[in-house]
Amino acid sequence: MYFDILTLRVLADAPRHGYEIKKQVERILGGRSINNNVLYPALRRYEEQGVVERVAAEAGPGRPPRTIYRLTDTGHDLLQSMIRDADPALLADDNEFQMRVAFFADLAPDERLTIIRGRRGITGERIAHLAALRPAAQAEPWGLRVMDFNLAAFRRELAWLDELAAAAARPAPAAGHPADAGPAGGGEGGGNR
Repeated sequence: MYFDILTLRVLADAPRHGYEIKKQVERILGGRSINNNVLYPALRRYEEQGVVERVAAEAGPGRPPRTIYRLTDTGHDLLQSMIRDADPALLADDNEFQMRVAFFADLAPDERLTIIRGRRGITGERIAHLAALRPAAQAEPWGLRVMDFNLAAFRRELAWLDELAAAAARPAPAAGHPADAGPAGGGEGGGNR
């Protein structure tokens, strides 16, 4: 679902053609790109669902026309619903959780805190599970190193979640002021757990 959130959020800012969507997603994901075989079928599906609509086709000199997509009112509603979704199964996934945090400016403070509390509960359960397994892992010193690495990462994430909660409780800053948005980066959710 995070791909859907990301794609629709890019369209919420302005109508764009597929290549522009792809480049904006690449910037947001820090250089990671999406494949055309994923993007264009998704845009067709969104169009069939009434989430996006084609608004124009632009053609440059010597280029074929490019279809411009715009998010519809239905698409805006769906996007907000997806960002707010605090289903534990989604929040357990690093990409899903981080995508919601990336767009916290779109949510009210109580909605942000609901998402953070959900992730905090999941992280706490992960720590408890590994801590319970740790005594039996003593016989496997290399496995114990991996377990300790993950325990430390989860504990750092708890600290980061506490920082996020403090920042999330405040109203969203005005656009263009990322320094006011609270603690930067720092998350341990690289997806390597």
